[in-house]
Amino acid sequence: MAETRTALITGASSGIGLATARLLLDEGYQVIGLSRRGRVAELEHDSFSAIALDLADLERLHAEIKKVLDTHPIDCFVHAAGQGHFGSIEQFSIAQIETSIRLNLTSAIVICRSLVPAFRRRGKGRLIFIGSESALTAGSKGALYCASKYGLRGFCLSLREDCSSDGIQVSLVNPGMVRSPFFDNLSFEPGPESENAIAVNDVAAVIWQIMQSSEDIVFDEINLSPRVKSINFGKRS
Repeated sequence: MAETRTALITGASSGIGLATARLLLDEGYQVIGLSRRGRVAELEHDSFSAIALDLADLERLHAEIKKVLDTHPIDCFVHAAGQGHFGSIEQFSIAQIETSIRLNLTSAIVICRSLVPAFRRRGKGRLIFIGSESALTAGSKGALYCASKYGLRGFCLSLREDCSSDGIQVSLVNPGMVRSPFFDNLSFEPGPESENAIAVNDVAAVIWQIMQSSEDIVFDEINLSPRVKSINFGKRS
């Protein structure tokens, strides 16, 4: 009987995280999902365990990851959690700035602080981060979001160098606009046609392709774009 593999996924209750969790469950993985909502109806599965928490609460996050590692040998970590804040920098309070950076960047670093030593002891493991096109090209009104995503990209690229001789594969996926709840509270969204946005299932399929790849290679960075870029700025948040 094949050994059961376990994946840890942040943002597992919606969007890319949810699509990835469902795909991995279908492929026989045990999935541990971290999100604010915890268990959702779309993930009622015997092999799914939910942990409800705010990733910006770093102390609790650290404690929960320690509990997970004490009871589960994690094979793969997918960091899909993220939130967009757009506007002129002076529009954000200090608390909003801190929360945004914690959620989009610092939480990933805190999780890896515990995961990487565990992977090193096992001599293997995959770390897959969902970045953004905003980590590649700066955009108007995107200073705060770009800062967190540029930071995540730098963290991933450096971590890749640190872990290359330890059997740990570090990959970064930078999607363009994805049709997901990410835009629910924003004043813009992708255009209405299917060609104007990436489907969450397509991002999950790329993650699965990375996970199936040989242990002797690494997908360092993958950039995804909708075929026809179109943004609807008339949407009401």
